[in-house]
Amino acid sequence: MRRPLCLIGLVVVAALLAGMIVFPRQVQTCEGLDGETLVAVGRVGWKEHRISGAEEILVVTLEEVLIPKPDKIGILKQIISNSNAIQPNIISADSAKKIVSYIKQNREHLIQKDSENINGILCYLDNDKDPAMGSIVLMEGKLRIFSHAVNPGEFDAAEYYDVMGQQGRLMGSRCLVESKGCWPFRERLYRIKEYLALLLNASYPEKEAAVMRAMLLGEKGVLEADIKGLYQKNGIIHILAISGLHLSILGMGLYEILKRMRIPNLINIVISVGVMCCYGTMTGMGISIIRALIMFGLKLCAGLLGRTYDMLTAMMAAALLLLVQQPLYLMHSGFLFSFGAVCGIGLLPAVSNQLPDTNKPVKALFTGIWVSLSTLPVYLCFYYEFPPYSVILNLIVIPCMGVVLAAGLSVVFAAAWILPLGKAAAVPGIFFLRFYEKCCSFCLTLPGCRWITGCPTKLQVFSYLIILAGLVFWGRHMKRGRFWGILFGAVLLLTVRLPESFEITMLDIGQGDCIYLADGQGGHYLIDGGSSDQKEVETYRIVPFLKYRGVSRLDGVFVTHPDSDHISGIIGLLESNGETGIEIGCLFLPEAAEESRNESYHELEDLAGDADVPVRYLHAGEKVKSGDVMLICMHPQKGYVCEDANAYSTTLYLKYGAFSALFTGDLEGEGEELVTERYCRLAGAGEISADGITLLKAAHHGSKNSTRKEFLESVNPQIALISAGRNNSYGHPHRETLDRLESQRCRIYQTSVSGAVTVRVSGGSVRVEEYLGK
Repeated sequence: MRRPLCLIGLVVVAALLAGMIVFPRQVQTCEGLDGETLVAVGRVGWKEHRISGAEEILVVTLEEVLIPKPDKIGILKQIISNSNAIQPNIISADSAKKIVSYIKQNREHLIQKDSENINGILCYLDNDKDPAMGSIVLMEGKLRIFSHAVNPGEFDAAEYYDVMGQQGRLMGSRCLVESKGCWPFRERLYRIKEYLALLLNASYPEKEAAVMRAMLLGEKGVLEADIKGLYQKNGIIHILAISGLHLSILGMGLYEILKRMRIPNLINIVISVGVMCCYGTMTGMGISIIRALIMFGLKLCAGLLGRTYDMLTAMMAAALLLLVQQPLYLMHSGFLFSFGAVCGIGLLPAVSNQLPDTNKPVKALFTGIWVSLSTLPVYLCFYYEFPPYSVILNLIVIPCMGVVLAAGLSVVFAAAWILPLGKAAAVPGIFFLRFYEKCCSFCLTLPGCRWITGCPTKLQVFSYLIILAGLVFWGRHMKRGRFWGILFGAVLLLTVRLPESFEITMLDIGQGDCIYLADGQGGHYLIDGGSSDQKEVETYRIVPFLKYRGVSRLDGVFVTHPDSDHISGIIGLLESNGETGIEIGCLFLPEAAEESRNESYHELEDLAGDADVPVRYLHAGEKVKSGDVMLICMHPQKGYVCEDANAYSTTLYLKYGAFSALFTGDLEGEGEELVTERYCRLAGAGEISADGITLLKAAHHGSKNSTRKEFLESVNPQIALISAGRNNSYGHPHRETLDRLESQRCRIYQTSVSGAVTVRVSGGSVRVEEYLGK
């Protein structure tokens, strides 16, 4: 049997996936401790520099963490500081082990209530203290728990970091005490990395130095967000991670140098693998590094034993070793990207006869397409988009990486001798890095640079992979045209989005409002989009949701009024001017009197003008039609004068067959009375339903000053949606509002409880979906 390990590996992976589907895991978070200032004890497992705000700070990963009871802190402090004094003759590493052993034996007596699920945390240091690797430390800071996603498409930090063994961050950390025991070898490697980072900073300009530190030392945390985003949007972010590309260049380079020096093969292999293991340990030993190290070692050992090296078998061996350590890596994007790309390369010989043989550039292009298609499901499942030009960019970038890495190494050696010599040696690397940046920026100006498809279903992904597997096994016997035709059909099957029903989704955006509306016929709209307690809400909540839904263009964005908790995300979308991949077709503003329009109102007008987004002003009586959906503006009257922007909130009545809804912004007081009068007048004239509405977006986040009894009796809603932040300082929604809604026998859904709430209408039935459930 050929490749028996691959067959065993596939069975193991299938069994793990089946188990995860049948028994989905629930990551428990300690939300009750979120925001509290507390003390944590643990072992320093890793240290790296990251950009926080505008500063570069040290971040320490604590392992084997325990959150002690307040009355036990003094005891732990004494034990940690005096651990070596107990038995002065033992080596330093054992003293740390002794502390860990004591903590494990007395864990039940030491641990603070409700902190049992915290096993690892990231400590963002607020001082110059630099604890040694492997030492036991007592850290104090404000705990921020990694939270679950509350909207479709949102990054689930709790699940991601739980796989990595971390449950939160300790912000503004101070090291209260540190043990004398540590891991001396790892600490020396860390010091070497710090020295190398210092040389790179001194030799390269600031931006290029950060990129080189990421490429050579694995310090991605020091990258500027703009550069990281630029590489990611263009599909070349992988060159910034220490991976097989780096180890193949550096490791095989070292092996060949030693071989030319006539070093015996066995000694050569031991030295090469040992140096690469040290390099991997120094740079973080991530998933891709471990995979590359295992495959690198197997390749060298195969040559030593006179056996044929098989890439797919080596890859499966690496995958099984990683999955034994952590089965949940199967859901980790880094694991899937790393192994998906290698699998595509390993399967190339099976489809090589289907690649054009006209000339090398064309063959290289089609090879790149095949490898990209092997990771396409991962791209779409995690990012909901694919950069088409990444195929060409990688053909340009990857061949140059040997020069860039070699230049980086030469800079380090030269700068360690004479600093000006290091700066001179940095010139080629600077040229290539700026060339990369220019290529990426140019690609983003080309049409179709962002292919937003949305998240495929499990059935789509499974069908796509089955077709690819069939092409691998039987594709060599097909005609070239049929092969690529089937492959093209598989891509369509993966990326096509079937027509969906009419949908209204109120996003959980914290203390703010954002409502997504899809007419079921290709029209997409937003009503508001802002938050007062979530920063960059467009980046972390609105845009991921839209991409998850496969939306690249919003036909219209309705602004009810220009308060920050309704427009901060819209401002972000307009300022990005399409860089997020989301275009805006039209901006709808309330047609209030000029004297009632504040600075934020005019800012929206100016930003829309800069982004070439047309602005339309709405007043009572105007209508907007999209497919079978009719939106009728109920408020404000044209030229409406008021002091508070809440009073002129655009109020929209939606009609879709027998379904109706009312979106009220922050409407209250006189504005609510005017809407009540207009609703009764239109209902009496038969223009809208006189039997009440299906759905009401409760005004002003459920404030007691809105959604009055008279208003509710007139509109008589069946369902009410309330958008408010968890534990917000305003106390929204107020109990009085909830009581009034309940007295109307209204089904109430709150984003603070349910996360995003989606209302779907199909075939006359209305279905409400809660993202978090009850």
